[in-house]
Amino acid sequence: MSILTGTTTELFSTCETCVVKDWCKLRSGEVKLPPQHTLTYCVGYDKLEKAIGLAKIPKEYRTANLHNYVEDADNTDFATILKDLLSNSVGFVTSGTNLALINRGKGTGKSWTANAVLNEFIYKVCRDPQWFDYETPVGMYVKFGAWANRQRDIYTRNDEKFTYEAHRELNQMNNVPLLILDDIGSGRITPIIRDLIYDVIDFRKEEQKSTIFTSNFPDSILRQDDMLGDMIVSRMLYNTMVIPLGGRDRREDNTYKY
Repeated sequence: MSILTGTTTELFSTCETCVVKDWCKLRSGEVKLPPQHTLTYCVGYDKLEKAIGLAKIPKEYRTANLHNYVEDADNTDFATILKDLLSNSVGFVTSGTNLALINRGKGTGKSWTANAVLNEFIYKVCRDPQWFDYETPVGMYVKFGAWANRQRDIYTRNDEKFTYEAHRELNQMNNVPLLILDDIGSGRITPIIRDLIYDVIDFRKEEQKSTIFTSNFPDSILRQDDMLGDMIVSRMLYNTMVIPLGGRDRREDNTYKY
């Protein structure tokens, strides 16, 4: 059974919008379904979308992946290592290695690259029941400042459901195979936020779970007592590849001036 989408015949109605369609072996015919199959939907698409949803990847970064990685003058110094990392995201995660993309420059592709690694990991493991049970995230994107706000709000909102969700998020941050802490060091860092993020980073270090950090603050600033502090940054950078991904502000490529 095939679906006619516009002028193209697709296996399933979801093929046209699937993020991996350009290299899907089923769609290309490299892998074939049995002639008498009765599938009316793509199981792979269903699992992929579920895994991406659980990972809370922002819409802006849904298409961040190796296929869309562009090497240019701004990232050429690190292109080889980053493309190797994107190609072997599962090996990166199983090794328990961390990645820190740190540069004072804004819009240099740090968040995009972090999410590309997460997306590539999800592509490769979402159909494997040893990795993904359809309920528990295999990876997670967390915006540090927004997460800190949610944790502080527990004490001001008096909302049982909100408190439950905030605690569940914290537990997932501890246990998920791959965690992104984006813009770490941003926002207001109170003693309780410092204690909570210490516990997350320390636990993941001890359990050898991979974490990707991005920040506009160099480690010398992050180590300051009114920021994360030396104890946290020491653990954050343990077994971590630190890449100072700089260059132009890529957001300006999508700024429209009239």
